[in-house]
Amino acid sequence: MTDIDFSSVKSNVNDSASLMPSIANKKILMGFWHNWPAGHSDGYQGGQFANLNLVDVPKDYNVVAVAFMKGQGIPTFKPYNLSDDEFRRQVGVLNSQGRAVLISLGGADAHIELHKGDEQPLANEIIRLVEVYGFDGLDIDLEQSAIDFADNKTVLPAALKLVKDHYKGEGKHFIISMAPEFPYLRVGGKYVGYIQALEGYYDFIAPQYYNQGGDGIWVQEANGGQGAWIAQNNDQMKEDFLYYLTESLVTGTRDYIAIPADKFVIGLPANNDAAATGYVIDPAAVVNAFKRLDAAGHSIKGLMTWSINWDDGITKDNVPYNWEFYDRYSPLIHGGSEHGDRPTAPANLSARDVTEISMTLSWGASSGPRPIETYTLYRNGAAIGQVAVLTLKDSGLTPNTQYSYFVTATDSQGNESLPSKSLSVRTAGDIPDPEFPEWQLNHLYRKEDGVTYEGNHYVCLQEHTSNAGWTPPVAFTLWSKVAIKRRA
Repeated sequence: MTDIDFSSVKSNVNDSASLMPSIANKKILMGFWHNWPAGHSDGYQGGQFANLNLVDVPKDYNVVAVAFMKGQGIPTFKPYNLSDDEFRRQVGVLNSQGRAVLISLGGADAHIELHKGDEQPLANEIIRLVEVYGFDGLDIDLEQSAIDFADNKTVLPAALKLVKDHYKGEGKHFIISMAPEFPYLRVGGKYVGYIQALEGYYDFIAPQYYNQGGDGIWVQEANGGQGAWIAQNNDQMKEDFLYYLTESLVTGTRDYIAIPADKFVIGLPANNDAAATGYVIDPAAVVNAFKRLDAAGHSIKGLMTWSINWDDGITKDNVPYNWEFYDRYSPLIHGGSEHGDRPTAPANLSARDVTEISMTLSWGASSGPRPIETYTLYRNGAAIGQVAVLTLKDSGLTPNTQYSYFVTATDSQGNESLPSKSLSVRTAGDIPDPEFPEWQLNHLYRKEDGVTYEGNHYVCLQEHTSNAGWTPPVAFTLWSKVAIKRRA
């Protein structure tokens, strides 16, 4: 099976997105990233998740799962708001920081239907997506009827084995993970077939400890030996739920299958808007459960959350969630300061004196329990300089090019803050054609209005107000591409 020729979907590109960083022997903080624009009141409590670029994902999220690969027939993926090259560039930025970017297959609303004979076509498509976008692996996130629909249980593992063996032959490690709902991991459960079929191939399993309401686990040791049913939605017994369910899954007891602790990741919602149930009110429940697992010899690989976008979202009352999940648990996974010890994120990032090749960035001061020593400015996700003041000049830039910036603060003990809100700035360059100004978000466009987007000209076909999901290359019913007249 490993001799199949994949040359027709291979790329000769050799850049940062080709790296496939290793997660072996590393603790991971994994988050899902939404490949669709936020709508109003998308959350379970009426909140709204944040639209953000991959390069703006905080650095301690060292595994990012892009949601989703799906569609009729052989499932596929396309970035909703970026060109293929720009998406790959952003994946490359994370790869250069040692972070892995996976493509997640499925999702709650996905109809995945694979049939015998689809093994090689599916493997071809997965490899094509890796070669085009730089993905480092695939996360199985099939839910509900899609789990055991048609021949999914046999075709998907077979295709993934082909892909993993192919990249192993190139000296690379293609990551395979899964995010099953925990009830499907009972003996005879719907996900067991995937885990058994991919034994020796999968890198970690991240069961979802959310959206299961009153389902849970019977623990005979609880209640003074009389036993107790500990439900997923029992906030008072959350620590026990996290500990006993995980212990059961890493030891193969209490009617659950066994998953090695070093391949086990607990999945939790970022907040109450991200899931119907499962949010952990008191972070001490998670910290204490990890300590108990460590003490019992069951140290696990990390935490997963749905989702990164919700971690940066807002409530229905427009109160920011302000990276609560990341702030609470990145020290638990990666070590370092406890919650509240880090400096506040710098505010009011702005740019001035923008030329064709340079600009000056400024921001507001951070505060914290210890003196702030330095600020680090990041361009397109990569650090470009550290200063002790509140301004830094960035030079050597390319004319008429858009750059994304954020800044962090570091205190006297080396604790780095969360990132500031990102800022996108375009350098000066050729004077734009007045008939084709740059496309803007939340702008009312009328029929026959012209815009420029990613260097191309478009004409509006229907009156509409623009949003992040209706960019000119994507919304072909709203925009028509026109040829750019070259100067003589």
